[in-house]
Amino acid sequence: MNNLLQFPASTIVDKLIPKAQFVKASSTPTAIRTLLADEFEQIRLLYVLRPDTVNVADGNEVKEIDVFYFRCKTEYYSINPFCGLDDLIPRHTIYIIEHGGKTDLLMQHKHRSVVAGVVKWSREVSKLLSDVNLDSRPLKVEGQNLDRIYFNFFSQMSGYKIDNSAAISEIKELESQITKMKREAEALQKRVRAEKQFNIQIELNSQARSLKRKIAELESKLSNLTK
Repeated sequence: MNNLLQFPASTIVDKLIPKAQFVKASSTPTAIRTLLADEFEQIRLLYVLRPDTVNVADGNEVKEIDVFYFRCKTEYYSINPFCGLDDLIPRHTIYIIEHGGKTDLLMQHKHRSVVAGVVKWSREVSKLLSDVNLDSRPLKVEGQNLDRIYFNFFSQMSGYKIDNSAAISEIKELESQITKMKREAEALQKRVRAEKQFNIQIELNSQARSLKRKIAELESKLSNLTK
């Protein structure tokens, strides 16, 4: 297969991954076997980024980045299978997904921690770029260590300045708060339109304006985190 992401030649693996490897690693092998058979035509490990393959220092959080290629059997697909499969891979990952003549990039940030000497992984935030032109080099290998390379990838995917896992968590929290407050503001506006008593309308409008100010403040804070 061609060097799809135009990464350094030293990172290329291009190895067909038997679906049985995922089945063996799963606690629900029958469900995973059915999922893989129904959804995917081919799975390949295209790239492995480690200190020895990109000639950089090791990272504090990131020790290896694996880039997989998935060819789907159908034109449409769900993100959910990738969440389940990603939980089986104890490394940081990126997915190239080919479906119906289109190519998407999926990056699911996983936080690696060591608790009582045991490495634990928690999947936190997903970023999807749809219908990507790979010739435009959407991901560039930039950084002096694996942490910087990985978080630069996430920056390129999300459009935000990402330095570490804490920054990703902060952005996720801000986006979540803004979404929640916008729903609350819409609900208040509906109550205003339905309310017959003028004094209650005034109070509801006051609450809505206060909420909109808070939303604007959070959106400004989020905007300051963009690249």
